[in-house]
Amino acid sequence: IALEKVFDNAIFDNQVKKLLQRIRRLKDGRVEISLVVLLPWIELTRRGIYSNFQRYKREIDSLRKELAAEGIRLVAVRTLYPSAFFNMRLAGLVWFSLISLPAVLWQILARRADVVHCRYYYAAFVAMLAAKFTFGRVKVVFDVRTLLPEQGVVYGIWKEGGPVFRFWKALERRMFASAARVVSVSPAMTERIRAACPEASLETIPNFVDLETFRPDSEVRGEIRRELGLEERIVLVFSGTLGGRYPAGRMAECVNSFFRIFGKNSFFLLLTSSDEKRRSPLKALLTGAGLEEGKSWRAVNLPPREVPAYLNAADWALLVLGDFLTSETFLPLKFSEYLACGLPILTHPANRELTSQVESYGVGAALDDSVQARSVSGESLPGSREALRRRCLEVAREEFDINRFAARYAAIYAELAGGEESGG
Repeated sequence: IALEKVFDNAIFDNQVKKLLQRIRRLKDGRVEISLVVLLPWIELTRRGIYSNFQRYKREIDSLRKELAAEGIRLVAVRTLYPSAFFNMRLAGLVWFSLISLPAVLWQILARRADVVHCRYYYAAFVAMLAAKFTFGRVKVVFDVRTLLPEQGVVYGIWKEGGPVFRFWKALERRMFASAARVVSVSPAMTERIRAACPEASLETIPNFVDLETFRPDSEVRGEIRRELGLEERIVLVFSGTLGGRYPAGRMAECVNSFFRIFGKNSFFLLLTSSDEKRRSPLKALLTGAGLEEGKSWRAVNLPPREVPAYLNAADWALLVLGDFLTSETFLPLKFSEYLACGLPILTHPANRELTSQVESYGVGAALDDSVQARSVSGESLPGSREALRRRCLEVAREEFDINRFAARYAAIYAELAGGEESGG
């Protein structure tokens, strides 16, 4: 069950659609897969100024045909709720559950499902309610990509320790205990969940990467660098949205350090879908530091499918996080995507858990003025920059390859369904 918008969505494309396609191929059709997408009514209504119906219908029909070619059934269900990502309080959760439960239960019964896999709290809660009507036959996999109670605090929806936060923490513990399997995104998140609910059946599966999509390509690299006028530049890239978890201040500090270390040939390439309003804080900080837009840096707005090509234009990748409640449990999707393109990762020293990950894998460093140019750039030893690039590719292949985790999810499904040949 998915709550994501299912087009122009990099997370859905790379973490849901491709995973299900790989599982289906891996099991040679022996796993029957149905993708149930719960979409908010305001985006699917035929009338009104907010109507996106025709566009949604066209995109969903296209996705349905693509998945059908792989033997995967797509079911889009309209829900009478304004947005699936609205952070719900108790009344909202009750209403969402009441209007979604019949459709979810019908799909479970009609498809004779053995396992229901959910990536978000709301979908998992509804799935667990539906599973109760099967008297334990249907098993729920609760795939935790972020911790919702803390997420609500980060975005100012509720306060830490407040009644809504306490409600979600209590419900979260019950969901961890009820799920047949809980999957977390990082070792730190696994430890946090285990501390909250020792009886949870837990394992860690990180945000993985499709090595066929994200890969080094010297020809593409040359084309993009010529297009952007970066042939002789040392390029630092950041890919993603701005603000929230990715604060402008911390990012600007790292960019300034990069320029001081690597010198006048440095260039910062920002690949983002964020609008001008979200870009303006970073723009002001970079301009204030003497980094002129167009000359020292530029922002490029790209659809998700073009991001891998533009990552190839870079030499280094930037990944910084803000200080939010669960930042130590958060391992962004772009971590593995950078590595798959052979890009060493530079981060902010205040991101201690991220720094620990980067250093333990040997794929980058924390970036500040204490980092010397020769040690970071790898110029101290002949060929060491190429060795670092090879190390990034090796870690991506051994630790984050989608094929490895497609096999693991397929094994989980088979285990919970009670047999290798069971589907659902």
